[in-house]
Amino acid sequence: MSAGADISVSLVNTDNRELLLGCLRSLAGAAREISLQTIVIDNASTDGSADAVAEAFPDVELVRLDRRQGFGANHNEAIRRSRGRYVFILNEDTVLHEGALDRLCRFMDQNPGVGAAGPRILYPDGSEQPSAFHFPTPGRVAVTTLTLQRALWRQSGGDVARPVDWLCGAAILARRDALEAVGGFDESLFIYSEDPDLCLRLRAEGFRSAYVPHASLVHYENATTSSVPERRIYQMERSRALYTRKHHGAIGEYTVRGLTAAAFAARASVAKALLAVPGGTRLKPVDPAAPARFMAHVRAALDPNAKPGIEDAAGSFNAERDRAESA
Repeated sequence: MSAGADISVSLVNTDNRELLLGCLRSLAGAAREISLQTIVIDNASTDGSADAVAEAFPDVELVRLDRRQGFGANHNEAIRRSRGRYVFILNEDTVLHEGALDRLCRFMDQNPGVGAAGPRILYPDGSEQPSAFHFPTPGRVAVTTLTLQRALWRQSGGDVARPVDWLCGAAILARRDALEAVGGFDESLFIYSEDPDLCLRLRAEGFRSAYVPHASLVHYENATTSSVPERRIYQMERSRALYTRKHHGAIGEYTVRGLTAAAFAARASVAKALLAVPGGTRLKPVDPAAPARFMAHVRAALDPNAKPGIEDAAGSFNAERDRAESA
């Protein structure tokens, strides 16, 4: 690691030891031609993640937190410690493909007007995960509610690099000076909606975002939060409401909350109707849990604070740790 690396990799981990180690192992092959500074912010893990990183990757800059923070706060800590020309915001539940960082770095060097670039993201089965989107607005949510179609949101896909509105926060390569210009992530968004917010603020400063499909990685999506689906749903709707109020005002927030609830209620009705059709005659399988999941989104959209979200779980963890330390 040189004093001024090409890329500073920002990894945040919460109890995902094996996935984190797999991600770290993939970095060498992803960066054959450039230098890296790798920073791991361990978010008060209890599964031995930090010790495993220290043993297996002694060159990694490891920050051990004793209290849990949100996505933005943790990555902001890594951004402050970064020395690279670029900062790679990366989920620990990813595995980078050969040359991915070389290609992203080359693209950014050749396109100085781009402030943030995102790679092609694949699911573990090799299918493509949507990873670049149009900015969420009340109007776009209204169209989604009327059509029950989300395809109009997606900007990723294909084999040509191109400008997009915002990039999935699982993997974003950003110019360090651009991140510093906008003050990094908005820490009031504990998790979710921080990625469109960042890209929108970068655009306001004159930096474009781009989708770069010739760099790729695998994303084991929601590895950290899938075990608490209701908390995840309430957190998503809470962050959606905060983002909308920030950029579209109180009227925009309540409009989006109502439209979101209506869209999920309609999807729940459609899912129930499809489940009533004999399986052999359906065009495609329907998840039996879908109606209940969609109705949970309805309730969360109408009142995002009615039940605990992921940030509440982090708060409970921190309070319990404080009690243990004071005992």
